[in-house]
Amino acid sequence: MLKHFDIYDKFNIRVTYSMNLKQLKYFQILAKNQHYTYTSEYFSISQPSLSHAIAELEKEVGIKLFQKKGRNVELTKEGEQYLIYVNQALQSLNEGEQFVKELTSISHGHIRLAFVYSLSLNYVPKIIQSFTALPQYENISFSFYEDLSRNIVHELKNKHYDIGLCSYVNDDPEIEFTRLAKQEIVFIISNDNPLSKRKKLDLKDIADEPVILYTQRSGMRGYLDNMIAESGVVLNNVVSRVESENAMIGLASINYGIGMMVRVPVPAESNVSLIPMNKNRQKRDIYIATVKNRPLMPVAQKFYRFLTKYCGDGFFNI
Repeated sequence: MLKHFDIYDKFNIRVTYSMNLKQLKYFQILAKNQHYTYTSEYFSISQPSLSHAIAELEKEVGIKLFQKKGRNVELTKEGEQYLIYVNQALQSLNEGEQFVKELTSISHGHIRLAFVYSLSLNYVPKIIQSFTALPQYENISFSFYEDLSRNIVHELKNKHYDIGLCSYVNDDPEIEFTRLAKQEIVFIISNDNPLSKRKKLDLKDIADEPVILYTQRSGMRGYLDNMIAESGVVLNNVVSRVESENAMIGLASINYGIGMMVRVPVPAESNVSLIPMNKNRQKRDIYIATVKNRPLMPVAQKFYRFLTKYCGDGFFNI
């Protein structure tokens, strides 16, 4: 039983009531199905039992939750508002149950890991291979999500991911960023371009060449814009902007333009070369992103500690 929910009426009179957890689950699924027969079959109970449970819930909360709509039912306006709180309550309970289960078994569990596109071909697979090779973690499973840095941060806050590997996102006080490693920034050039024969290049060497950069949505955009501004070089022919390294590789391979991107493995058949930058071998930071005031599940805590201890700059040697 869920007991002693406190509410106040408009006359500031305290009212306490209790309700059965099953009633809330019945209400949630009925609100989704909008049909008593389907919902009773879903829970393997009789339709009269379901009707009685909903009627008792309506009696306890003091509002009408459903109204007839032909042969079906639909939520009342009050029911729609109440559903928001029921969904939140049941989600919190599910998360609590999962947390307790994982507390009793650190060797089992599931981690939802999100990462930027540039980590998908080499870095993340190496991490997962090393982590799951340890006997105590071999039964931990993962869901993987590729996304842009800002989207990763957004979905972390929405509880869709546990840990993110991404660029630093400014002005977000809810997220804890822990520096993990650096990725080298390189030029990517078609082998048909004479500049591909150079061992190193400077920004001034491509000032009048067609150039491919990242879009505003990419975490790399701000970093590269600052780097270009600090160099004093003006790029006169930006022909395209992309969100991922794969798109940049594809466009560079047809000699559409010269790209600047993080160093990632490139298929041999791509007909491109990766040329280091002449000045200071420019690099960008990769961070572990987590929500500040939300404790990680035990298995996610283990993975977080593994990342910080073993998965630094050396992991980027490709």
